Amino acid sequence: MKELSTDAYAVILVGMILLVFILGIVGRSDYDDAVAQQDIYCEFVDLWGQTNGRDGHPDFRGIYETACTDGQRRD
Repeated sequence: MKELSTDAYAVILVGMILLVFILGIVGRSDYDDAVAQQDIYCEFVDLWGQTNGRDGHPDFRGIYETACTDGQRRD
């Protein structure tokens, strides 16, 4: 079997580093989207309470008290 040259190892290493970098960016983007979605959820549940159910939506996930921070809640 033929051995890989030093250049081939370098290409493989650069490819692996690039893959890890791209996965890191995608993972961070997913995290940012999840945080933004939770902020919106908390805001709408709070709006539901402030308007007596006219606007927003109820806490259908049952996580408002535990997941929404004081900055997101307006109790």
